[in-house]
Amino acid sequence: MNSNTSYSKWYTILTYHTIGDYKVILPAGINTSVEVFRSHMDYLFRNDYQVVPLDEIVDHIIHAQKMDRKTLAITFDDGYEDHFLNAYPILKQYGFPATIFLTVKYIDGYWKSEKAKNGRIKALSNDQIVEMHEGGLVQFGSHCYSHRNLLAADEKQRIFEIRNSKLLLEKLVGEEVLFISYPFGAYDEGVKDIAGKTGYRAGFSVWNRKPDSFSIRRIPLHTRDHLARFKFKVTPLYTAMKSILRFI
Repeated sequence: MNSNTSYSKWYTILTYHTIGDYKVILPAGINTSVEVFRSHMDYLFRNDYQVVPLDEIVDHIIHAQKMDRKTLAITFDDGYEDHFLNAYPILKQYGFPATIFLTVKYIDGYWKSEKAKNGRIKALSNDQIVEMHEGGLVQFGSHCYSHRNLLAADEKQRIFEIRNSKLLLEKLVGEEVLFISYPFGAYDEGVKDIAGKTGYRAGFSVWNRKPDSFSIRRIPLHTRDHLARFKFKVTPLYTAMKSILRFI
């Protein structure tokens, strides 16, 4: 694995978590309301942004090719049912491709959350995943097996999380799973090495100042990211400022 591949400095990959009208926001403000998510997608559509599959962005990154500033990819972490119920219809409306990084343990189950209704959030089902996959608009990657912080895991646990999630997802969708996003954005050189040796093509975090092909940065969208902030976040200026200032 060559995790030191140099590449174009300017690219945009968005990442969302829950998409729903929850009365109480989830921990870390990770929810985006349906109305706000729709406004984000509508802005991209009306302003001629080119939303492309994630592998197209990765190709440009690995080969150090320049990208138009209005070319971007959309990703989701965890794999909540609201990705199917709320986000997917909007993606279809605009014809936008996306990648959902799934935590395998929770498929057909529930995520625990003290702030959610009844203390849990429904995850995507096998049938919902297959339906989106067969629709051709959504591809899937690994968000590991149990959402364990890989920095707190030993070597054996890391291999299990990274490898087994890949194998199980490939069995579900019937094709090779090439991308992984690290839970909590947490990784080190050992994690990247395992990912590469397992057969992933690229790995994704959230933000870092020295990214490579197995620690590709993404722009997180949070509860407070209404349209005005979103417009700023999809500009090269945001990426430039973020490289200098951590908290913006």
